[in-house]
Amino acid sequence: MNVIRKKIKPEYFRAVRAREKNFELRKDEDGIQAGDLLILEEWNNGYTGNSVRRYIKYVLRNVPEYGLTQGYCIIGW
Repeated sequence: MNVIRKKIKPEYFRAVRAREKNFELRKDEDGIQAGDLLILEEWNNGYTGNSVRRYIKYVLRNVPEYGLTQGYCIIGW
């Protein structure tokens, strides 16, 4: 299991924290896999000190026929 930290804007952070949003569309640069721990840290011109932790359940990649651009992935928890 890897631990991956990412910045997240306040409006998206609030939705994740409220469990209204259970995915992220990100550059596929960390080799994230199911089972990894994703820590999303709220960023508003600097870290706010707020964060949420989510265990990854699914990563969607390599499906340009569905509009997912090469080099990006959808991370679900």
